[in-house]
Amino acid sequence: MALSANDFLHFLVAFVLLLATAHGLGEVARRLGQPSVIGELLAGVLFGPSLLGAALPRLGQELFPMDGPGAVPLQLVAQLGVVFLLLLSGMETNLDVIRRGARSAVIVATAGIVAPFAAGFCLALVMPRSLAARPDHWIVFALFVATATSMSAIPVIVKILIDLDLMRRDIGQMILAAGMLTDTAGWFLLALVAGAASSDGIPLLSVGMSFVGMAIFVVFLFTIGTTALRGFLAWVHHHVEGDEAMLTAVLTVGLIGAAATQWLHVEAFLGAFLIGVQLSRVPRVHRKARAQLDAMTLGVFAPIFFATAGLRVDLASVASPRLLLVTAAVIVVACLGKLVGAFVGARLAGIGTWLSLALGAGLNARGAVEIIVATIGLDLGILTPAMYSIIVVMAVATSVLAPPSLRWILRHVQTEPHEAERLRREAHQARSFLHGVGRVLVPVRDGRFALQAANVVTHLAGDREVDVVALHVSGQKDKAVDRSAASAGLDPTVALPSPTDLHSNGRVRWEVRSTESKDDVVSAVLGEAGTGYDLLVLGAAARPPPIGLFGGVTDRMIAAAPCAVFVLRLPLLASDVPLRRVIFPTAGTEDDELAAEFAVALAKGTGAEVVALHVVEMHPLVDPFSRSTAARETNARRSVGEYATKTVQSLGDLLGVEVRPSVHWHTGTSTGREIVARADALSGDLILLAARRHLAGSDLYCGRTLEYVLRHARCPVAVLFPAPAHGLDLI
Repeated sequence: MALSANDFLHFLVAFVLLLATAHGLGEVARRLGQPSVIGELLAGVLFGPSLLGAALPRLGQELFPMDGPGAVPLQLVAQLGVVFLLLLSGMETNLDVIRRGARSAVIVATAGIVAPFAAGFCLALVMPRSLAARPDHWIVFALFVATATSMSAIPVIVKILIDLDLMRRDIGQMILAAGMLTDTAGWFLLALVAGAASSDGIPLLSVGMSFVGMAIFVVFLFTIGTTALRGFLAWVHHHVEGDEAMLTAVLTVGLIGAAATQWLHVEAFLGAFLIGVQLSRVPRVHRKARAQLDAMTLGVFAPIFFATAGLRVDLASVASPRLLLVTAAVIVVACLGKLVGAFVGARLAGIGTWLSLALGAGLNARGAVEIIVATIGLDLGILTPAMYSIIVVMAVATSVLAPPSLRWILRHVQTEPHEAERLRREAHQARSFLHGVGRVLVPVRDGRFALQAANVVTHLAGDREVDVVALHVSGQKDKAVDRSAASAGLDPTVALPSPTDLHSNGRVRWEVRSTESKDDVVSAVLGEAGTGYDLLVLGAAARPPPIGLFGGVTDRMIAAAPCAVFVLRLPLLASDVPLRRVIFPTAGTEDDELAAEFAVALAKGTGAEVVALHVVEMHPLVDPFSRSTAARETNARRSVGEYATKTVQSLGDLLGVEVRPSVHWHTGTSTGREIVARADALSGDLILLAARRHLAGSDLYCGRTLEYVLRHARCPVAVLFPAPAHGLDLI
């Protein structure tokens, strides 16, 4: 049946009302110290049969119908909200934390199902028989109530964890893992009970097939599916332009995963969650796509989902004293059953008292999942409308009670040192430039220098997964450059490496490509760099001054590159010497902070030491009439130097790298000369600097200090050029 124009108008009005009210009440909840999900649920209650439906029943039914064609659009948006929310939560999942707590999560989930199931079954046996649609099927009714009280709602749990900023905490990951297991087991239980309620009997075969199909899907996703997923995202990077391309790709694979599990008769959000877990391990899914998904989900779809859950709450249907007593009993049994079960399971797994209570409180939320369960029971003729309303009220009540109880319990939990360290490291990674580098381009010109530069990427990757393309481009216009290089005594031989020539720590995935271009090599490389790379890595030889800063080809690439550029300049006779000491001159600028990440990453990958060097120029005659002025300037410069070097030292402490701060004073010489002298005195194996790209006419110019270091340093020199914000400066 097609949606009429009137139905569409009602949908638009309802959508605007729900979205605005959900955000408004969510903001009120936040200002009262509660998570926004509480306000979003109450927005639905406000427009549901409890308030608007009771005061203006006709208007309420027209705007917020519970069935028929008019109800479909809002329900569709709500279900998409569940899928996107679980896709987002999967992308925030830390697999290492979940692996460490997998055994505990299984024990907690098992106890968290068994205890409330048993309690709910016993409670159902003493309920009034009038609450069962078919009193002759009393055992089926009791089993259904037991299943309803034992389930958790992973979408609500995820939103609570996001609102309370617990998604990255160990306890949040444990709640997420246990909740996913509980929810999955609950749906299989529901399938068995629903089958028992029908004339076909218990569908053991169909449930078993769903279980086997789910297992096959998980195995496929974490093996062949991983390769296919990475290949698809790589294709998007190479062939689809636009900032929204990666978001579209993420949503596409997320919806495919949701469709797969829905086809297996398991909830769609489970497939979306598993896809999200895989996406969290793919470096091509950059931060911008995650931020876009976060804004879209938490800004639009998730509030509609929680508001529609509240729409089904009808407080008037349980207003009689007897039904109020039954409702209270169901809420108490559901809460205590889940809390006690999860607590006992957590204690058996060796988890502390307060953390065990936190697990029980976190798993207690039921939300819209419980409403779906209640709807199934009503449709199958197991529940009466009154019992349906009782379960719906219980679902909303447990979702409202879970956040404040979890927050109160966590006040008594001290963060473990190892978790605090991990959280600090992840907070750094969230704002780190280097951690956001997932796609690197290495043009291959001179084989030896290119290989040296390419192998640097292995150390920069650290424990992240990075995709690197080693690209050789040949073109007619480049032959003149080769002849010029040969006349200067340089080796113009192109040596295209094989993947076995390139160092790897298991995290770097190399792709070696060769292509021809009608234009010159520089244009071809820059065209490739503009297809979504985060970093361009170049190798260069030490050259005499007339050839430019790094050489004509390299300088042109640096000047016009659309991304950050990392250049490794090697002496002509340099060999692959392991790094023992990295000299990092720093003035404490924003560019220096970015380069500090590279220095620390290189040191961590090679076991080297970093010397954070700040060079201070002394002027003895700053103010011949006032010694106090000279003293103040000296103290100010000392403070700047201490700040600049300690910033690098703090980064080293965070990542487990030894950083030696060194503030060096000099008079009468240039800063560049002092940097080279200190590198020689300290036996430095590499000098790493940060520089801004400027054009002096048509030449690349980056200041006298960098120029001097490049000309006179005996050891290799690396330079980081951050991505240009608004094009190059002209001087």
